[in-house]
Amino acid sequence: MVTNQPALRTSSGAIWIIVAALFTAVSLVPLIAIVADGSPAAPVALVTASLLVAALVAMVIVRVSVPEGSPRLRALAGCFLGMALVALIGLLICVAIVWAPLTG
Repeated sequence: MVTNQPALRTSSGAIWIIVAALFTAVSLVPLIAIVADGSPAAPVALVTASLLVAALVAMVIVRVSVPEGSPRLRALAGCFLGMALVALIGLLICVAIVWAPLTG
């Protein structure tokens, strides 16, 4: 079963924070480049970057405040999935904004 994984049953939650931090760092590279370039997509990139950092902070708060066990791990997994969704949607919107003049 999909939910019968060690990362959702026995982990301390540290791996979720490590992976999320790496994901955030990799995601921030193009977002910061878009903001630094002064592109019309800069506001969207800035909001997306802010949401990613806020989600990472939320994960750290969940890690230290929720008691160890399945609820903590599920909350961390949910936060990580939310981060991935925010990054994907934000970058797709940025690409659409940048490419809009080329297709019109």
